[in-house]
Amino acid sequence: MMALMGRMAAYTGRQVSWDMAMNSQEDRFPKDLNWNTGKHEVPPLATPGISQTKWG
Repeated sequence: MMALMGRMAAYTGRQVSWDMAMNSQEDRFPKDLNWNTGKHEVPPLATPGISQTKWG
């Protein structure tokens, strides 16, 4: 969880509390796990201080 909190803080440039991380609705899991298609959605690159989150 600490690694996730560190990533959240680095991507947003904001301080992250334990409660913010635990209540986050952020989902980084691929929507489509069909490995035969060869196409997977790549999430946009995060920019520190600019990227938004689903936790505030």
